[in-house]
Amino acid sequence: MVRRLLFALAAFGLLVVAAPASTRADTGHVGMLGGVAVVDESGETQWRPHARTEIGFRLWGPFELGGFLQLTTLGFPMEMASFCGGLFVQLRPDTALFGLVPYLEGSGSRVTLPVADGRVDAWGVSAGGGLGYEVGAGVVIEARVLHHWYFDLPGNGPSGTGEVGVDGWSLTAGVTYRMP
Repeated sequence: MVRRLLFALAAFGLLVVAAPASTRADTGHVGMLGGVAVVDESGETQWRPHARTEIGFRLWGPFELGGFLQLTTLGFPMEMASFCGGLFVQLRPDTALFGLVPYLEGSGSRVTLPVADGRVDAWGVSAGGGLGYEVGAGVVIEARVLHHWYFDLPGNGPSGTGEVGVDGWSLTAGVTYRMP
């Protein structure tokens, strides 16, 4: 079973490498976004300043694989800055209807969330999407919504009462440049 999976992954990797450049409109993207992370802290909704930078590379067709770094703070200016990073898979179609560019993402990361009593570390997975508008050659202004699920939070076991809720949202907007 494991051998078959490894063989399938190797074959897929060879197909990606062997794909002619003409079948791909661009090699990926670089993005910088800012907004808010919405978390449940001790039963109350908290809005935290949030920034994200990312780079993704075209795999096959409209699919991209990449990584991101993000910063979430307790408040302005940069109060208790907490950094994290992760990997993502995105669906970014090449066609833009009326200049609109749709976007879907699934990601996984190690998360550090700022809370009133310090920082909380967890693992997270996210899913979401957004819509962008291409304002120039490869420059897209985007708005995104991601839903996050947090795992391995301290005190959030079956009988624990955790300080941070097990899910949250991020609402961001920013600029993405599609690399030729």
